[in-house]
Amino acid sequence: MAQVAVIMKVIPGSPEANFEKITKECVDICKKYSNSDLVNVKEEPLAFGLKSILLNFLMEESIGDTEPLEAQLAEVDGVQTVETSDVRRAFG
Repeated sequence: MAQVAVIMKVIPGSPEANFEKITKECVDICKKYSNSDLVNVKEEPLAFGLKSILLNFLMEESIGDTEPLEAQLAEVDGVQTVETSDVRRAFG
């Protein structure tokens, strides 16, 4: 099966949220779905000091959709919203 590149967008509930703790927990969850320990993390400013956390990693296409992953990320304390920003087959 092919690999897919996945970008998950995690939005904390407030600008005062503990971004380091949320990021670490989200990365650990993504690693369970990934076939490697590499999860690229980027913070993106939204508004009024609030930032989103973008998690980019590779996942086996055979795993299927990302809804179970979204549900697990949404359960992390301090997370308000989770969405799959992008999924595409990885080449190379």
